[in-house]
Amino acid sequence: MVERAFSGAPEASAAQAPSSAAPSSEPGSAALDPSDPLGALNQAFLDAYAARREAVLAGIEPIIAQIDDSLILRRGGRRLEGPARTRRYHELKVVAHVPLAVHALLSGQRGALDGGARARLDALRRRIVAAAKGLERRGFTPEQLARQRRILDASIALLDEALAAGVVAPEALSAFTRAQTPDVLLNAEDAARDQIETMHATVEAWKQQMTAEERDRLRAVVAVSHMARPGNVAAQYFSVTLGETWQGRFDQENLRPGKRVLTAEATFDEAEAFALLATHALDAGVATRFFGEETRLARDILADAAERILAGMFHKEPEPPAQPVET
Repeated sequence: MVERAFSGAPEASAAQAPSSAAPSSEPGSAALDPSDPLGALNQAFLDAYAARREAVLAGIEPIIAQIDDSLILRRGGRRLEGPARTRRYHELKVVAHVPLAVHALLSGQRGALDGGARARLDALRRRIVAAAKGLERRGFTPEQLARQRRILDASIALLDEALAAGVVAPEALSAFTRAQTPDVLLNAEDAARDQIETMHATVEAWKQQMTAEERDRLRAVVAVSHMARPGNVAAQYFSVTLGETWQGRFDQENLRPGKRVLTAEATFDEAEAFALLATHALDAGVATRFFGEETRLARDILADAAERILAGMFHKEPEPPAQPVET
């Protein structure tokens, strides 16, 4: 983005001319001190950019952010909030995590269990048993209830075996993980269905209140962790319902997603998520005017120069990303 991409330029100039540069603000830092005229000039750029971004944000409504279990709509200066998931999503997810927790505790064991390992396994077992006692009260369907019991019972059985023997055989752990995979994936599918259906009900209710022009302009931003970005449920849903490039299983860096659905990595703050939408819209205009390429500021402003420099330094060219094999 512009704010990130350009902020390093003055510091590079200072490094080239140390005799005229003001002292850095921190020991060992190359950053410009705020009292340095170039530091003050850079702050003026950041302030101007932030002010313009706020104006852009006000002009691109309606916009939706999905943050954790909530959807937040900004439309006409109003803020509305609705559900993105139900409790069922979390219940299914927690049970699906149990075999992974068992594997995490046992996979690193070599030889007899020591006191610390036994304590951790016993603590996990007690929590599984406590959770299993209340399954009938959670409103699972008969098939879901049977599945949750299979997962938890199998996990308890392996923990009991390991605690009794004082060791776990690698083949027993491998057999356990393979046996749990179908039920874990079914829980994942039911959790995805819960989120998609919940989001769809919320979004459709909001869209019914919008004009056709507002529906055509609607944008969305999804807060995600980095590892969860490719194929994220909410990003897939918005990309389909808003008619954008379907960001599904093979959505990777080399593809060009649409303009109306963004993912905000490593932030679950509402203001920052909406600011990303405004930044994206503002950067597109800046990039078009300066570089004739709308998406140029979606990557580091130094990226092209870095490729040329590294190609000359190491006498090789960057390889394009491998394309997924069609099945």
